[in-house]
Amino acid sequence: MIHVRDLHKSYATRFGRNVVLEGIDFDLAMGERLGILGRNGAGKSTMIRLVSGAEKPTSGMIERSMSVSWPLAFGGAFQPQLTGIDNIRFITSIYDQDFEKNLAFVEDFAELGPYLREPVRTYSSGMRARLAFAISMIIEFDCFLIDEIGAVGDARFHDRCNYELFDVRSDRAMMIISHDAGYVREHCNRWAILHDGRLSQFDDFEVAYSTYKELIGVDMHTQPVAVNYSNRARMVDSSQHAALTDERFRVHVQQGDWARDESDWKRAAAEYSKALALYPYQRSYWTQLGHVEKVLGNFANAEIAYRTAVALGEPMADVEVHAGFVVEQQGDSIDGLPLRAPTARASAWQPPSKPDFDALNWLLRAGAECEPEDMLDQVRQHETLDALAAAMVLDAGNPLAPPPDNHALFERAKCLVGGSPGEASSADQLLPTGAFADWPQTRAAIQARQLENRIN
Repeated sequence: MIHVRDLHKSYATRFGRNVVLEGIDFDLAMGERLGILGRNGAGKSTMIRLVSGAEKPTSGMIERSMSVSWPLAFGGAFQPQLTGIDNIRFITSIYDQDFEKNLAFVEDFAELGPYLREPVRTYSSGMRARLAFAISMIIEFDCFLIDEIGAVGDARFHDRCNYELFDVRSDRAMMIISHDAGYVREHCNRWAILHDGRLSQFDDFEVAYSTYKELIGVDMHTQPVAVNYSNRARMVDSSQHAALTDERFRVHVQQGDWARDESDWKRAAAEYSKALALYPYQRSYWTQLGHVEKVLGNFANAEIAYRTAVALGEPMADVEVHAGFVVEQQGDSIDGLPLRAPTARASAWQPPSKPDFDALNWLLRAGAECEPEDMLDQVRQHETLDALAAAMVLDAGNPLAPPPDNHALFERAKCLVGGSPGEASSADQLLPTGAFADWPQTRAAIQARQLENRIN
């Protein structure tokens, strides 16, 4: 049994005391698997380190009447100057075990090959984590502490880890931290939320998860994690990282994945759409949205999603077959309407994606309503953003109308076209601000409409 009572942990900083844990209480018995939910920086890893003994609490009590592992995927116990084999020998000697037997197990399980004979300081973080996990399995702890082990290694290694933990050692106690809520739901029988330094415990995962969503504000209209808008390519790259570190994005994606697994396609589409509304340049989930829209029979929406995924950098080989199917369902052929991958050139020469379309439509057509079929026609027809923007200017009923207030679209448009579009009260004032400097077709279209308006 592990008893934790009135546990406090704080750190001294130049700004004062940073309180991480404040009055934590819980018990953990053999056979119980406690899953911890909490946003980044909530103190989950700190709490696991305290339970393991790797750190000392500021105050409070931790009683352990069972043996406790170090945090799995945590290599802090290693001597970096020693080789992997020497670290195995050292830990084996502490626990008075058979070195040759343990070495054989670690060699087979960690699959580090000759690197076992190299100093651990030369290992990558993933290699250190694999070694740590393998060594954890040679020591038969009563309680295992699991800190994001799912982030280590490939799918095959994950399967082996799960088998060793949850099948071979199904009778042990465990504390599990993971950003993958599905992993926590699947492998735990108790759950807790760590928020504002305090721990709330639950016996029902759905209640715990609903409470967690409310606490992190997934349904609130708050600003996403900052994305670098200095140019389109950097915006796409920045979005990949920012999205996956934002709890709200991950929650929507997780809900979408669960809905898809239950064949609740409408709910899955809604959740993926909410995630992409936060980070429209997060390319991988456009593919997932395309798959769901395809099942729903919304072939125009599916094709837009697939074209967006490829235009933002998803491998064409992963998308082309699916895109070809939805194109055929609309009476056309992918051979005549090829997908377009991004190039190394500036924004004007990139293939259109839905977030690009939305930003240009806001800027040049004052956010005019556009049905999916109409948007798809324009995305299919125009190979570059410059060609698309020029067509929007020439086709707009009132191209010189000022765009409505929308901070997110303003930032996106400014990144795409340059200059300071927000300083212009209408589209005919864009060119002097430096916008569209490298967009020859669009500049020509704006100038043509200006001339037309003067004549009329």
